[in-house]
Amino acid sequence: MSAFASMLAAVHADSNIGTPADFRHPPGPWVPARVVLSRPTDTIGGLGGLGTRAGSLSATILAGDIASLEPQRGDEVRIGTTVHRVEDAERDPLGLSWRLVLAEG
Repeated sequence: MSAFASMLAAVHADSNIGTPADFRHPPGPWVPARVVLSRPTDTIGGLGGLGTRAGSLSATILAGDIASLEPQRGDEVRIGTTVHRVEDAERDPLGLSWRLVLAEG
């Protein structure tokens, strides 16, 4: 396991950072995983200048947690009792994790 893979595994396993979740290609079965949630604060150009922020919810999920499933738009992530729809998915350059942009509840 590379240093990057070890670091990602440690971050996702940390109960202060990682959150239990489930992932699926509907209507398939739920696959347990852990995610790290964030709310990006990128400025959106042309929508009022500086201070306008993206309000999306992002989840980073380890590629190994979802094995051969390749996330795509329309997939679902369940966090607690809330199911979020995947709007976009991007794999990291090393292929260790996916960044999922989630639609709110």
